[in-house]
Amino acid sequence: MAYSRKAKGPSLPGFQDLVDQDLKTGKFRPAYLLAGEDTLRIEGVVHKIRKDALGESGSAFNYHVFQGDVTPLERILQQALSLPMLGNRQVIWVKQADKCLGGSDVLAALENYLAKPVPETILILTADKVDKRKKWVKICLDGQFLFDFTPPVGEVLVQWVLKAARRENLPLEVDQARVLCELVGNDLLSLKSEIDKLSLLAEDRGGKISAEEIGRIIMDQAALEGYEITANLEPGKAGQVLHTWYRLSEWGRSAYEIAPLIISRVRKGSILAAGREAGMDDREIGALSAQNPWSFRFLEPMVRGMGKDGLGNALTAALSCDRRLKGSPLKPNIIIEKLILDLCRTDNK
Repeated sequence: MAYSRKAKGPSLPGFQDLVDQDLKTGKFRPAYLLAGEDTLRIEGVVHKIRKDALGESGSAFNYHVFQGDVTPLERILQQALSLPMLGNRQVIWVKQADKCLGGSDVLAALENYLAKPVPETILILTADKVDKRKKWVKICLDGQFLFDFTPPVGEVLVQWVLKAARRENLPLEVDQARVLCELVGNDLLSLKSEIDKLSLLAEDRGGKISAEEIGRIIMDQAALEGYEITANLEPGKAGQVLHTWYRLSEWGRSAYEIAPLIISRVRKGSILAAGREAGMDDREIGALSAQNPWSFRFLEPMVRGMGKDGLGNALTAALSCDRRLKGSPLKPNIIIEKLILDLCRTDNK
C-alpha cells in the first residue's frame, strides 16, 4: 500500500496527517512510530486504531500493551510474529519503545521486523523522543511509519484549548485560553484535565458559568497548585516551600506533576528578569516569549527575591532535577525536596 505525505518541507507528518490518511479511511499501516510527548492524542489514536481494526470483541484477545522499560524486545517481537487469535488482525502497543532497545542483536531484530512487518499485526511504538540517526528510526521514516506527536504551541495550542472548551459548552475567551496555556503548559492531557474541572463546576451550577468566573477560577487554581510554591521561591524560605509541597503531596499531587510547574516558573522568571535588565517592558517581553504579561505578577516575588544571577543558578538546578526524575534511582519526592532546598539556598543570589 502506498502512503501519501503532505508537503510540509522538512517537517515530519503529524497527528492531522495520520487522521486524514489512516483514521478516516480505516486503512492502517503494519507499524507506527509515534514520537513526542503529546500523550493525550497518542492515546486517542491508539484507541481509534484498536476499535476500528479489532472491533469490540477482538480487543479481548488481540490487543496487547507492553512497557518498553519492563518487557524485553524479544517478547514483543515474538507476539508481533504470532498469528491473531480468533481474528484477522492484532494490535500491539509498546509504550516507551526506546527503552527496550539494548545490544546490536536486539536492534537488528527490530530493524529486520520493521523492514518486513507482519501484515496481520499493527505494531504501534511510542516514545517521547527518538534519534533520527538510528537505523530503526530511519526504517520507520522510509516506510512512512514515523509521525511527530510534539505537543502544539503558540496560537495553535490556544485554538486547541478553545475547541476543547466548546465541546464542553464552556464560554472560554481567547485571553483566558492563553492564560490557561501559560499556567499549564502545552501538555494536552493536563489542559484537558483543567477543562474537565471547569466543566464539572459548570454542571454543578446547572450549566451556568460566566467567562469572568472561568478566568478567576483558572487563576485561583494556579495559585493553589503552582504559584503558591513559586511565590516563596527565594533565599531563606525553604521551610515555607517545603510545607506547601508536603501539603500538595498529601492531596495527591506527585513530584512528576509539581516539578514541571517549578521548572516552567523558574524558566519564565529567568526570561522576565533578563528582559527587564535589557530595558524591555513587560508587553515586549510577553510578545517575544509568547507569555501573557498579566501572568508576570505571579512571578514577581521570585524575580525580586532571586535576581537575574540567582534565577540562572535556579534554572540549572531545575534542569538537573528534571534529568534526575527521568533517570535517577532516588525517590521522586526526595528529588523535589532537594530542588526546593537548592532553589532556596541563602547564597542563591
